[in-house]
Amino acid sequence: MGKTFFFENINILMGSKNEVIKDNLLIIEGKIKAFGNEAKKEALKKNIAISKSGNKVLAPMLVDTHSFLKDPLTGFDDNLENLKLRAKKAGFGAIALLPDSNNWRDKPEKIPFQKNNDFDLNIYFWGSFSLEDEGIYLSPHDELLKSGSIGLATKNFIDSTIIFKGLSLDAIKSKPIIFSLRKKRSEEKGIVNKDLKSLQSGFYIIENNNELFEVKNILEISNLFPEKNILIKNIADSNSLKEIQKQTIPISTTISWWSLIADTNNLELDDLGWKVDPPLGSKENREFLIKGLENDLIQAIAINSMALNEEDSFVPINDRSAGISSFELVLPLLWEEFVNKRAWPISKLWKYLSFNPSNLLGIMEEKLSLGSKRWLIFDPDAKWLNNQINLGYDSPSNFPMKNRLIKGKVIEVGLDF
Repeated sequence: MGKTFFFENINILMGSKNEVIKDNLLIIEGKIKAFGNEAKKEALKKNIAISKSGNKVLAPMLVDTHSFLKDPLTGFDDNLENLKLRAKKAGFGAIALLPDSNNWRDKPEKIPFQKNNDFDLNIYFWGSFSLEDEGIYLSPHDELLKSGSIGLATKNFIDSTIIFKGLSLDAIKSKPIIFSLRKKRSEEKGIVNKDLKSLQSGFYIIENNNELFEVKNILEISNLFPEKNILIKNIADSNSLKEIQKQTIPISTTISWWSLIADTNNLELDDLGWKVDPPLGSKENREFLIKGLENDLIQAIAINSMALNEEDSFVPINDRSAGISSFELVLPLLWEEFVNKRAWPISKLWKYLSFNPSNLLGIMEEKLSLGSKRWLIFDPDAKWLNNQINLGYDSPSNFPMKNRLIKGKVIEVGLDF
């Protein structure tokens, strides 16, 4: 029988209102069959051997609030089929894709039809707030949302006229609107934010970070439309969090997982993770971002995946597109940073990687239940070499920390692949 396990005293996180407990677990053909004494009785009856529990954790699947996919159907760098395969193996149960693509998702006919169900990874699509996100003409909001868009996205809001017009319409109601921050001026060659280490490393640096200015702009809009569900995407500057902290009207924010892991002080000089969006900052800035997460100024950790093929990955760093793509590294590296180094309870990490992201997207929270295939087993002690052979040759090439020994791995998931 495929995906059949019996564990005694394995760590189990049932859902958002629970802490981790130790209990028996029986899984048969990918479905959770029983817990506790019932699991033991059924396993003995069916002669199912005991699997080693160790420090393994059974938990609900992870949720990504935003990533990119240029060509979902025929993409060579990445496509829906490849993305779903990689993400499922890494423990993800839902991913929301931004409208930025070769065929900008600003009309109903550009939203690929997806039949979501409980036995597969569910894909959601953000629609574009304006046509081509040029901030000139509104997209058909009502039709986009009726066609299945999870919400609307924009990064063109400096001229607020079109934003005010769109937010004044009734179509949006409770659906989320996500504002993307541009960290630098388009003419700037900078790759990382300016600090002592980035200057010493010799990279082009970003002299003028626009994030604080844009955050202030979004907060003004939010104050004028307090009933709208506005999200700020990819907070990466400590000054932005300080500004958000002053607000009397709360606003939701996301952060790229890589902004919590990497800074200008802790990467090898040849790592592909140097050129990302949002750009990396100092160690001190990263620590402030982590404090903001711990204090709930940030609501969700997003994967923010942008896939590149091998040819694009070898383009010189100044000319290469910004971004990394590796769902497989997310849970191991965040576990090391937060559970191991900072003694977070496991439930707290899942709050930002699964439960809060579901709430921001307005979808059902992931949870464990009898008969469900929506589970993952993470082994914090598993070690594996981070290279193309282990990740699979169908995966993108722009993953960070290549050829590094990684501790922690999602070793099993209920979903089929």
